[in-house]
Amino acid sequence: MSQLTEFGEPRRRSVNALMPRLFIVGIVLTVAIATVWELGAERHQIALSTEDAKLSAVVGPACPQVSAAAFQSAVTAQGRGLRYTFDFNGDSFSRSFGDGDCGVAAANGSLGLGTYDVCEFTSPGVISVKTSRGQFYFLPGLGQKATVMTPGGIARCVMAAPKLDS
Repeated sequence: MSQLTEFGEPRRRSVNALMPRLFIVGIVLTVAIATVWELGAERHQIALSTEDAKLSAVVGPACPQVSAAAFQSAVTAQGRGLRYTFDFNGDSFSRSFGDGDCGVAAANGSLGLGTYDVCEFTSPGVISVKTSRGQFYFLPGLGQKATVMTPGGIARCVMAAPKLDS
């Protein structure tokens, strides 16, 4: 036997009862929009920096890469030591002479948000790079321009610096 139970009129929700929910929805939407906005701005900045790095123009022979012992011998032979050391995005760069200029480039497979360092040097003599993946030593020599890139935390050096040429 079925029995119908009457519970009365449906309750009407007042605006005051909905306010906390609307407030929470507003906060969630604001955070989501701000996050998307920030990611878009960061992606745009990375694209501009990649364009500024002129990676397609970094063409030249590889800098001679040497062991730590050979590097230390070269530094000692120059008689100046590593006079200039600086950190850039968590990587450390050292050289004996010249100037340096760094930027970032977009890393492949990172949806436009990952980057790696691109540093150009004028006549560095020797270059030491420390990344999360290890220590790297290069001997481009005096009077040579060099560009060091660190994709995936592995430093590589090319004896060319097109950005510094312009």
